[in-house]
Amino acid sequence: MSSEEEALPLAERSFTASTADGAVFVRVATAGHVLGVQLEPEAMTRPGHEIAERIVACADVAYLQGQVAVRAEWEKTGVAAECFEGMPTEGDLAAARQRLGNL
Repeated sequence: MSSEEEALPLAERSFTASTADGAVFVRVATAGHVLGVQLEPEAMTRPGHEIAERIVACADVAYLQGQVAVRAEWEKTGVAAECFEGMPTEGDLAAARQRLGNL
């Protein structure tokens, strides 16, 4: 994330995840909607179901990055813990990163 984007309010930021080979990138807004998908030429050599699997895995990681950032901000500002009960955790993000890394 650039320093310019870090200066934005959290609700206006986006988060990006990519495959280890740099062939698939997905950018997701903090709110969770996908803002963009980028496929490099090497991604197109894979079968469609593998491309889709990589897009979904990237989207999951980017989405969870945003949700974990929201959770951290709420924790930092003293929002009651029961308000973010059930929100994704660092552990959820780590598991999604592991799944993405295994592709």
